[in-house]
Amino acid sequence: MLDAVDDETALEEVLGFLDAPPEAGSADDERFRARLRQVIAASIPASEVDEPEDAPRLVLDDDLRRRLDALARQRAEDHPFGDHPDGIGPTLGMDLGERASRRYP
Repeated sequence: MLDAVDDETALEEVLGFLDAPPEAGSADDERFRARLRQVIAASIPASEVDEPEDAPRLVLDDDLRRRLDALARQRAEDHPFGDHPDGIGPTLGMDLGERASRRYP
């Protein structure tokens, strides 16, 4: 289990690894991916209907945000819903189970 750090510290660690990300599977890689997820989650832009306390805790410029998103997608271990260009996930009523073969009489 990784030590919990505040969002600013996580951002500093991510920026330190940005030019030379750690080798996949290493202990540094695990820490890097956890901090990367933390930074992305802390910087999700708020919508007009969000409460003020739901505002992002980190503000990233668009270029850095795109770089971090691309790096997170590249390093993701699995993609249960594929790489949809709009980043959508499952929808209500979507069957996520294995497809059974249909037999037509």
